[in-house]
Amino acid sequence: MTRIACFVEKYNFSDPREEKALENFKRAAETFGYEFNFLFRGNISEIPKYDAVFIRATTDPLYTAYIVSKTASELGLKVVDDPESIKICGNKIHQYALFQKHSIPHIPTIFISKEDLHHKRLQEIFKTLGKPVVIKAPYTSFSRYVEKAACETSFRDVAKRYFRRSDVLAVQQFMLTTFDWRVGVLNGEVLYVCKYMIPKGRWKHGAKRRGKPSFVWGRTVSLKKENAPMALKELALKACAVIGRGLYGVDIKEANGNYVVVEVNDNPSIYAGYEDLRDKDMYAKIIKYLVD
Repeated sequence: MTRIACFVEKYNFSDPREEKALENFKRAAETFGYEFNFLFRGNISEIPKYDAVFIRATTDPLYTAYIVSKTASELGLKVVDDPESIKICGNKIHQYALFQKHSIPHIPTIFISKEDLHHKRLQEIFKTLGKPVVIKAPYTSFSRYVEKAACETSFRDVAKRYFRRSDVLAVQQFMLTTFDWRVGVLNGEVLYVCKYMIPKGRWKHGAKRRGKPSFVWGRTVSLKKENAPMALKELALKACAVIGRGLYGVDIKEANGNYVVVEVNDNPSIYAGYEDLRDKDMYAKIIKYLVD
């Protein structure tokens, strides 16, 4: 019997929508006659007992999930997410450099180092990208370490904090939209399409509540993927092609009929009743990809 390990952390079960999605993956695997077990960090030594590993915990080259991915890959197991995808998607500087190299339409981006925090350079950046700008640390997830800056003072304040995490930051043009497109891609094919709506009065899908550690999230509106704009889907596939053949969530902005990539995420969110609303077969497709 084919055995699939699904690496998770306790927080994966804190949201009933995500817990339901994990149950759907398990049900899909068992329908095919596969064994599907949840694997926690305390028993990752059991990885060699499995034929494939599916990671649902937050990925980052410094997190346990990456160790799981690397271990599974070195053992020759099929793993999603694979370690190379984690490294590229985890480091936005590397990712945007790839987009530039392969001419992938993306939000105008400038890389800066600590030496760039002087008046002349900041004025050049504002002249090129306009005001405000968006500053990103290379390692971001769930909208963290992504902030706006509309003047030199706020720019320096954000940059100095983020430079504690990295020697290089990404500065991007600010594009105000009511939603971000999210295109799920698996093995070079579109898996699902949805809109991540921007909460009223905010500028990104996940925004921190003022004075609180919690976040407020916008609605998720799912579409039938065949009804989504062809140019949107083609751009998503093109962006993923320079990264790998795994499971990705591509964030795309639309302005004046044009599409630009915001970023490609490995380990994309999959919540029951949200990303899967129009494509219930996504669970079976991902399971089959793991074992083929």
